Amino acid sequence: MDTPSAVVTFDASLFSEETIKKAAYTFAAAASVDIRRSGVEWVCAFRFLRPMKPEDIHETVESFRIEVLDQDLRERVAAETRETRNSILAVAFSRTGLQRSE
Repeated sequence: MDTPSAVVTFDASLFSEETIKKAAYTFAAAASVDIRRSGVEWVCAFRFLRPMKPEDIHETVESFRIEVLDQDLRERVAAETRETRNSILAVAFSRTGLQRSE
């Protein structure tokens, strides 16, 4: 029996490789995902680890698309809040006594 597969593409100007890799990792129990750049797109080729019905493949692919959007949002929020987060951590660690004053 052939291993079921599917291909999903994303605009490379909208999504980073890191975002797509993080999303793919969440599907590691169901499929391996080969990620490659082809021109202006990321091409994600799924190879499912077990036989699946077409509707299950469709559902998994759509869940992957949603996960890519979620990871992209997480990446953007982290970038936008990095300075504030680092400031909070600096203040928190400055009060621990881990750093010596000279």
